[in-house]
Order: sequence, then structure tokens, then C-alpha cells
Amino acid sequence: MSNVKKTPAELTHDSVSNGVRSILPENKNPILRQIARELPVAEIGTKNIQGLIGEMKALLAKEKYGVALAAPQVGEPLRLFIVSGRALARGSRNSPDEPEHDAKETDVPPPPDQVYINPKLVKMSRGKSNKHEGCLSVRHQWGIVPRAEKATVRAYDENGVEFTRGAAGFLAHIFQHELDHLEGVLYTDKAIEMYEEDSDERK
Repeated sequence: MSNVKKTPAELTHDSVSNGVRSILPENKNPILRQIARELPVAEIGTKNIQGLIGEMKALLAKEKYGVALAAPQVGEPLRLFIVSGRALARGSRNSPDEPEHDAKETDVPPPPDQVYINPKLVKMSRGKSNKHEGCLSVRHQWGIVPRAEKATVRAYDENGVEFTRGAAGFLAHIFQHELDHLEGVLYTDKAIEMYEEDSDERK
């Protein structure tokens, strides 16, 4: 241990094991229960932070049902999450027990993944509905969580440019789930019902 204060970029470098990051399960990742630190805007362009973003994108791309990933899920206590371009391109839930409504095959590639650094929730609707929800840190389980139908987030992108994005439905749901991760909260804390993933989905 050390009492020397380090920058978020240095903390990111120190937390990598064998040079490879992975999505850590809840029982092996105490950082999931910590409040994440803000990242100084001047450090967004550093090699360590850009490397973290790149690795998170790669990990997310490997996940069949993954729609977003927060830095605490890979052991990094930073206020950063990424939303998959696949999630932005689809209009249905990512729970395996929910069919894709009016899904159509398309040759159009999904938009790029979106990076949210130091995100702040600036607006959220009062109206809520129950959503099916899962988490890459809590494998083989799903739950039903009350979530607001609309949400607006202000954040910095991977180039250090501030932006604001409003969302409804699926993306608003993702915002709330990922923002919870940055506060040390898991969806299981808010679920009103939990259920196990079908064995066929684990194959």
C-alpha cells in the first residue's frame, strides 16, 4: 500500500493485472461498491485513459448481450462508461427472454460506440416503467427494475469534448444502469424481481 496520492491515469495503470483487463464478477470486484472518481479532463487524452477506453470497447464487443460497460466493472474506479453502437442501433431490450419487436435484418453497420466521461444526470422523467435488466458483472441472472422513461446526460467524449444527450426508452434505461455503477450501485439493489437465465442461454 502507499499513501502517495496518484492521478486517475496512474491508478488505471496500477490496477491492470498482467497487462490485460477483464470484466470482473461482483464477488471479485470490490470497486463495484465504491463511488467512482471524476477524471480530470486534461487526462482524457493520455495513453493510459485512451488504452482503457480501447480495451473496454473490445471487451464490450465480445459480449452477446452486452450493451454498455462502466469502468468499475473492469476494476477501474473512474467515472466513465461506454454504450455499444449495437445498442444504439436496436430498439428492443437486451434480455434473452424478450423478443426483438419488428426486428429486421439490415446491412447498415451500427454507429460507433459512445464514450461518456464524468457523466451527470441533468434531467429525468418522473414516469417509470418496469424494465428487464441484466449485468455483465452479475452473470446468469436477470431482474425487473423500475426505470424512468426519459433521461438526459451531460458528459465528455473520448476527445475531451463536452456534450449533452437526451434519451427515451432503451437508451434512457442504459444511462440509469451505468450511472448507478458509478455510484457503487448494482441493478440487483433496485430489482423488484429476480430470475435465473435459461440454461440454453448459457451455452
